[in-house]
Amino acid sequence: MKHDPARNPSALCARASAHRAMAVAALHSDSSLSNRLRRYNHHMSIARALEGEAAQQQTTSTRDPRTALAWLKAGKALRIDSLNLRDHLRHVRALAALEARGGVQ
Repeated sequence: MKHDPARNPSALCARASAHRAMAVAALHSDSSLSNRLRRYNHHMSIARALEGEAAQQQTTSTRDPRTALAWLKAGKALRIDSLNLRDHLRHVRALAALEARGGVQ
């Protein structure tokens, strides 16, 4: 089975960086201002879209604390979406309590 390298988040980030470089090059080109801005905006919109897609691929959401704890134990990064500090601490303490009870089976 052949894998599309564009689906790889690091490849998407590399392509986004290339489009950012093309956008900067467009600003320094020897053409009219409107043409330079059009090319700059075109490449920047592509770069933003690619970075958004890469960010979406790198994050997976779950509401199961056991799954979150398994990700932490595997060395993966974990982001807790919370409304405020109290909510964030509640999630952190719940993960700590789950770990103390034996965590993931």
